[in-house]
Amino acid sequence: MCVQTTIPYSPRDPKAVCAVKRLPKPGVNRAITVLEVLVVIAVIAMVAAMVLPMRYVPDKTPSTACLSHLKQIDLGFLLYAEDNAGKFPMPISITNGGTMEFLNRKQTFPHYKKIFQYLRYTEVLRCPTDRSRQIGATYEALTDANLSYFLNADVSTNNPAQSILAGDRNLQANGQPVSAGLFMLTTNLDLSWTRELHLNSGCLGFADGHTEFSRKTNLNSVVKRQNVAASRLSIP
Repeated sequence: MCVQTTIPYSPRDPKAVCAVKRLPKPGVNRAITVLEVLVVIAVIAMVAAMVLPMRYVPDKTPSTACLSHLKQIDLGFLLYAEDNAGKFPMPISITNGGTMEFLNRKQTFPHYKKIFQYLRYTEVLRCPTDRSRQIGATYEALTDANLSYFLNADVSTNNPAQSILAGDRNLQANGQPVSAGLFMLTTNLDLSWTRELHLNSGCLGFADGHTEFSRKTNLNSVVKRQNVAASRLSIP
């Protein structure tokens, strides 16, 4: 009679030729490996990233989209000036085709309406990080609620590389946010940025067409580079 055993046997032993339960080969491990665990974790993380809603994180780096918008705004006003004897609309009266009177009316959008033929899309007038402003449907329906960028009514073409033309509206002077309307910028003010759009930073466009990302600590030096005692900013 044959008896099953787990004892290794010799194939020459006639008494152990029947069904024998062999021992598993040494070194064989059927447990899950570390690599397999990592693969499972990676798959779970990918699924969670696709299913769970993304959390909004404020922009902490220079916004290339915002700089691109200001670049297009710069070019729009420069093209306007080229077609109007080198003049921007802000210092010219309405009767002569400009928008000067709108400065005292605390309205910024009429100045932007002047460049509609050079700046086709109204979404360029809104900073991508500006959650409190809506993109204007058309230039005809444009209001200050569709604008993120101030305009310098006294922008100079004598020193275009240093003269600010436009920029993010989230300015503060001597620690207080600048209100909408006509703001008198002087070199004795401590000018900086609020946290609203770019976390204590902002974007600027200049009269030569270039743009710069400015941090809170260097905005005063940028203003002083203009080499003018005062300038009027139209804040939307």
